[in-house]
Amino acid sequence: MHTFLIRIVVCSLLVLGTLPATAQMEAYTLTDAGSYAAYSSTAGLPPRKLFQRNTGMILGWQRGRYSFIELGVEAHWRKISLVKPHIIGATANLEYNFGNNVLGYKAGAWMKRGRINLTYGANISYYTNFKEGHRFGIGPSVGFRLLGFHLVNGINILTADKFAKTEHPVAANPLYVSLRYYFPVQNRFVWDRQTRQRKKERQKAREERREKGEGGIFRIFKKKSEKQ
Repeated sequence: MHTFLIRIVVCSLLVLGTLPATAQMEAYTLTDAGSYAAYSSTAGLPPRKLFQRNTGMILGWQRGRYSFIELGVEAHWRKISLVKPHIIGATANLEYNFGNNVLGYKAGAWMKRGRINLTYGANISYYTNFKEGHRFGIGPSVGFRLLGFHLVNGINILTADKFAKTEHPVAANPLYVSLRYYFPVQNRFVWDRQTRQRKKERQKAREERREKGEGGIFRIFKKKSEKQ
């Protein structure tokens, strides 16, 4: 009886001794991603990084000396983080002015660091009036993006229209403000390369253990059948 009581006391002490360590581990795992990074650095593990990649359509309205409607595609590469998130975007779109029958092609890229910060980018463009007139342009842009809306203020450094002496030059905005909305079409999340490699290694190790386990069971049944 005394031996049984001693065993219960020893087991209780062991359980109570492990509670602080368990609570400390839960404090690391049940908090935000920043605490996970702290835990991973303490444990000697590299922090995991999650990336988002999506593509979609953009629809916008541009105002300047002339008005243009914008329609195109856009791709995003985003690093999801609580500390230093960033996003990079690439855009290709058409611009059309109904009053002057001018079509423009524009391609550009922009980036944003932080959650509520400005976007900074650059664009190259080409404009034609479907006659002999055409103009090329290049310029920087700055904007603000929130909830799918992207307000962009940009400059077009345009080439001269060599046919402007005989007719009106191709209508293009040297300075413009554009409001676009992004409609996501495809969206996927991926981990960083090191995390993906560790997952592959763990999956391979599980498959090897499963194969060894199945082989061991097969050998046991084979030995029993031979003895019978």
